[in-house]
Amino acid sequence: MNINDLLGRVLMTIGTIIAGCLPLFVDLSPSHVLNPTWPAHARLHEVWLLASGALFSLVTLYLIWVHRGERRQALGAAAVVMGCLLSGFFIAAGTASQYGGVLVDPLTAPSMPNQDMAFGIPANLLAFGLAFVLLLVGAALARAAQPSATRR
Repeated sequence: MNINDLLGRVLMTIGTIIAGCLPLFVDLSPSHVLNPTWPAHARLHEVWLLASGALFSLVTLYLIWVHRGERRQALGAAAVVMGCLLSGFFIAAGTASQYGGVLVDPLTAPSMPNQDMAFGIPANLLAFGLAFVLLLVGAALARAAQPSATRR
């Protein structure tokens, strides 16, 4: 394993943890899943999303670190899996005005660190944007370090 491969896989891992595991700690809380003002069905959907994200993260981490098949393909598949999860967030954020969604809930933000903002940006947008960049840069580094599969 060379340094670009290792660095790339570490960056992908950090992006994966941010995207798939961090929401478990933030959203399994009174501001989200345990919020009594949320409709019960909305809470079910949130837990479904959290479980799916965590499971996609496990698959991605397996592809990055454990999979023993063709490494370049596994890294590409890992980037696609996490890229889909993150793209879902960006689609939801980009279309929020169409369904009445918001990136920062004005009712729960006061109870969140820094009013749920970081550097003047909604914390979730910053975190998932960073995760996406880390994932893409890491995948590019790690995949470039792998020998290309021979074509038949």
